[in-house]
Amino acid sequence: MHRDSDNDFEPYLVSGKALEKYFDLMALQAEFHKLFNETEKNDRAIAIVGAAFLDTLLEHILFSFLADDDKNVQQIVGFDKALGTFSSRIKMVYGLGLIYEPVRNDLEQVRKIRNKFAHTLDVSFEDQQIKDWCQNLEWHRKAYVANPPEGATAQELFQVGVNQLIGYLSGVISIARGEKRKIPKYK
Repeated sequence: MHRDSDNDFEPYLVSGKALEKYFDLMALQAEFHKLFNETEKNDRAIAIVGAAFLDTLLEHILFSFLADDDKNVQQIVGFDKALGTFSSRIKMVYGLGLIYEPVRNDLEQVRKIRNKFAHTLDVSFEDQQIKDWCQNLEWHRKAYVANPPEGATAQELFQVGVNQLIGYLSGVISIARGEKRKIPKYK
């Protein structure tokens, strides 16, 4: 974050720790894209990788929004902490007013799909419950006022839904950075 003085900063100029996090996220996004959209054909891997990257974006949103004290934020957001799960991050980012309700609903659907794949051995995108959950993904329909093509598979609906959520949440990171909390100075 670029700071000219203690009271002045430009939230849209990314530097320092925020810039390092940005480049780390871009590297992760490239790896995610390769696994999720290009090479991976395994249903379980697609479900888990898609949810994992959305979880990572929520973590970045929280780091971008919460006070500029990475050590303290890590104690809240890190693995096995209060905001260390996909579910708690969804609730917090929504509770802070950083995402729309349909986005929250889709994140919850993706979380349920991921959990089903993570905890059930004989599951696929052909299972009726998974198909129903994929059919319920709505952000891409609301944001782009378009319905999926006739005959779209549950896996295709999942991939489109996740990719649209990624595009949206990537923008929320910048918005969160612009609304970053400041720790008040005691005088």
